[in-house]
Amino acid sequence: MSRKSGPHEEHPDERWVISYADLVTLLFGFFIILYATADANEVKMEALARGLSDAFNVSVKDGSVGGSIFEDGTGIVPGQSDVGSLELDLDLVQRLIQEESARAGLQGQIKVSREDDSIVIRLADNLVFPSASADIRPEARALLAIVAKALNSTGNEVRVEGHTDNIPLITDKYPSNWELSSARATAVLRLLTEDLGVSPGRVFAAGYGEFRPIAENRTPEGRALNRRADIVILYPPVRIQGAGAAGGSR
Repeated sequence: MSRKSGPHEEHPDERWVISYADLVTLLFGFFIILYATADANEVKMEALARGLSDAFNVSVKDGSVGGSIFEDGTGIVPGQSDVGSLELDLDLVQRLIQEESARAGLQGQIKVSREDDSIVIRLADNLVFPSASADIRPEARALLAIVAKALNSTGNEVRVEGHTDNIPLITDKYPSNWELSSARATAVLRLLTEDLGVSPGRVFAAGYGEFRPIAENRTPEGRALNRRADIVILYPPVRIQGAGAAGGSR
């Protein structure tokens, strides 16, 4: 005759199994967290920094992402007037110049574009200077006043550039295109800072002669494009601390 087996009796010495299972579960979760945080490499940190910058309108200081990001406040910081968001400022500068140009009847004479980590405000040289001269035309002041308003809508460093075509220039005042392009850049800088309210501490001039063309110099149209004044608003690139050293060791 078969007997029905009764319920399993729990013995006091088996309770340790439950505690052991809980411990294993906790350890498993702990090691998952360790793995996830250890896997936050430089590429992911850079992506995180850029994502936060876009989502919350903040800026990442140059070379500050890394060990110092949580230590002393030099990592991701709220956006400030001195270093703005390039994309937001590009939209602001374009709209401001478009509106001010329309109001002054000067549509299409100031070009705005993004080039790498900068915003370029471009003026054809014949709008600003007579031929072979660094004396700013009186009528160009209205154009540069619009540019000054755009610059003052940001707080970033500004490089004022002078460019020429490749036709040699030999005069007593300007022995070469180097001197002419540098004199033109300086003339624009002085008008912006001395008369139009741009802070001198954030502006510098550079003359490039014929050596940074944006078009072919073989045609009159190309040479006309290369003769220009560029006002460049600079933005520091987002960089990962130690990324250069790591790249060099591979």
